[in-house]
Amino acid sequence: MNARKEVQTINWTLFGVMTLAGLVSAGSTLTKLKNLTPEQETEGQSRFRVQWEQPETILALILGCITLLLILGWKKLFPFNVPLAMIVGGVWYAFLFQVTTVGWTGLIGFVGLLIAMVAGLLMIIIYAFGARKWGLRRREE
Repeated sequence: MNARKEVQTINWTLFGVMTLAGLVSAGSTLTKLKNLTPEQETEGQSRFRVQWEQPETILALILGCITLLLILGWKKLFPFNVPLAMIVGGVWYAFLFQVTTVGWTGLIGFVGLLIAMVAGLLMIIIYAFGARKWGLRRREE
């Protein structure tokens, strides 16, 4: 197996694991918040409530543009495309929690963002130092 295929396998495996963990975490948290009784809602600090105003619209448009640019430059960005997608996905994850929840559960979105950023940045750093060695980038002549 050549280095390019190995990097693609690593990229997609980590991306799949992170995506699955994010979906399970978000689904579990939002389901628990949705199923709170009225008494629990008044007692607790966290609750489900959609908050969509102008700042959220602007942020969604900015994130949408960043996502579109990532999609358009996908092949040119290899091997950094999937780590960047993980980071952008982490920002979308945090955005989801900020828009749909009130209270401490918003921190779950930021924890997911932190995990995605750390994993993505570590992958970018590793690929930046190993890209030439593994033959993933053209050598400048």
